[in-house]
Amino acid sequence: MTNELTRLRSANPFAVSAIAGDAELFARITALPQEEPARTPRRGVVAVAIAFAALALLASTAYAISSILGDAIGPRAVQSEYSAAQSQLQLPPGTTWPKLHLASGVTGKGAGYGHAVAIAQNAWECYWVHAIRTGDTAAGSRAHAELNAILANDVIVAPKNASENWTPPSPPDHPYAVFADDGGYQYLQKAYAQAAARHPQLLDDSCEANSP
Repeated sequence: MTNELTRLRSANPFAVSAIAGDAELFARITALPQEEPARTPRRGVVAVAIAFAALALLASTAYAISSILGDAIGPRAVQSEYSAAQSQLQLPPGTTWPKLHLASGVTGKGAGYGHAVAIAQNAWECYWVHAIRTGDTAAGSRAHAELNAILANDVIVAPKNASENWTPPSPPDHPYAVFADDGGYQYLQKAYAQAAARHPQLLDDSCEANSP
């Protein structure tokens, strides 16, 4: 064995003192702290991490829904708004409030008010159409006045390019409906003006299109 080590050292192009024969270097190397092998995370720690990630995801999802819908409310709150609006909005004589059928899930604050305003508006439009057909000028004048009041007091036009779920930053303390900035408000103004001038085609179309 000694002869073999001697031949290996002779064949090494580097100085022997620079390699493993230095006792002092060997002592310094062996004195260095040894690294412990990496440990596999315990299953309990992993489970906690996954649970925390799931909670974070649910929280971010709830925040996203709230951001999209504004103040998100459920069906019960929508029904409450709809019921409250019935004492503040008038319907034509002989008309009653229909039952509101709601899908499950959440929607934006004010949805119940919006349903009520739309129902009242459509009821007065159809009442006016009937008054025109029967020649009841008094009923027609009342319907015209009610519809103009709804447009003036209970309709809010959303800002241009606003989300379809936009809600006013400071909602009024009475029923309101939000119209998109797409000309719908102007269309109704035109329909009512033409109906008052005995050209009720647009009014008739709106009545038929929005009747329940």
